[in-house]
Amino acid sequence: MNTFTWVPSYGSALTVKPNVNATQFGDGYEVRVAIGINSQPRKWQLTLTNKPLAVADAIEAFLKAHGALTAFYWTPPHGELGKWVCREWSVQPTSPRHRSITGTFEEVFEN
Repeated sequence: MNTFTWVPSYGSALTVKPNVNATQFGDGYEVRVAIGINSQPRKWQLTLTNKPLAVADAIEAFLKAHGALTAFYWTPPHGELGKWVCREWSVQPTSPRHRSITGTFEEVFEN
């Protein structure tokens, strides 16, 4: 499995949305249960700002090669190594010799 080694820019953001099944009763009482053993997957909105064309090309090639089908290893800022997929990314030219790339990395749990 390949590893995403590029360091994101400041401003990249972590979102955690726990997988929970909630049942509400008529009297206002609610019961919540975690769904699955990996019930708090992480999602990072990454920004890689003003990368030289060669670096931006390498990042895009990495993302295209995995195409949201194959997971890759990545260690987020202040986090632990995990398996991730990038289902969507965008590229913005910032100068004739630089581009910025943004994408969403979603944590996956597989063997």
